[in-house]
Amino acid sequence: MLKPMQRFIFVGLLLSLTSLASQARELHLVVSIPPLAAMVMPLLGEQDRLTVLLDQGATPHGFQLKPSHLRQLNQADLVVSVGTGVDAWLQRALRNIDASVLVAMQQQGLVVLPKREGGVWEKHEHAHGHQQPHPHAVTDKKRMDGHLWLSLENARLIMDAVAQQLIALDPARAGEVITRQEQAWASLQARQTVWQAQLAPLKNQPFIVMHDAYQYFERDFGLQAAGTIHVNPEVPPSVRRMQALRQTMAERGVKCVFKEPQFPASRIEAVVRGTDVKVGSLDPLGFDGVIRPYEAFYDRLVQDFIACFD
Repeated sequence: MLKPMQRFIFVGLLLSLTSLASQARELHLVVSIPPLAAMVMPLLGEQDRLTVLLDQGATPHGFQLKPSHLRQLNQADLVVSVGTGVDAWLQRALRNIDASVLVAMQQQGLVVLPKREGGVWEKHEHAHGHQQPHPHAVTDKKRMDGHLWLSLENARLIMDAVAQQLIALDPARAGEVITRQEQAWASLQARQTVWQAQLAPLKNQPFIVMHDAYQYFERDFGLQAAGTIHVNPEVPPSVRRMQALRQTMAERGVKCVFKEPQFPASRIEAVVRGTDVKVGSLDPLGFDGVIRPYEAFYDRLVQDFIACFD
């Protein structure tokens, strides 16, 4: 049992902590796409607001901002964007707001991969096979693979950068933010070990995706995609391309083709018709109207991938 003086000190400590917590002001963060929200969410307090600009079920390719989006940007304390072609629709608006801006692509040490070329990765479909590119400095945004949030190392770097921005905006929450950051990354590392074990048996299993969004995911876990249905996500695949994909499926023994919720499933059906190839589902955006922590977003991607091969 605490003595009177101990109780006084204990109560004083609680009041001090409560006072510090009350000093943490509400911050409004706006992100371009759901995976960035997944990275930001674990770092925020209950008093903060988090807004995703990309509408539920929409594809970022060709997306356009509405007046309601511009109002959110003007009310934000911090705006986080990828900074590649994935959210190029946001870049002009960022020049006219007063909020702090964090561009993921500008963080030092980021893993950046070039777009894949050759074979069924581009319009010239006479070549077969591909080599896994190595990360290097890609300065031309048109040549880079903009889906960099699917690299776990990139996720850590982006979360670190967001944490620094939060502390700069509200120094009173520094200890809380650092604790949240360390807990989130430790938990993610533990899950990565589990994912490595789960995906190891599938390293030599070729598969086809709806569009080439998963190169960073493949690199992290040694997976081997055999091609993509779309060269340009905004343009339906040609008959010639469909024929090339069916030939690739037969030659390489493809067992799974993955659809995405942002694209018509009919484009998958035309490729797998008359075969015993299974159709799975992957969502590189992970947006069903619920913002989840990055670990949960990534786990869903891994489990959906595995499910197609069961």
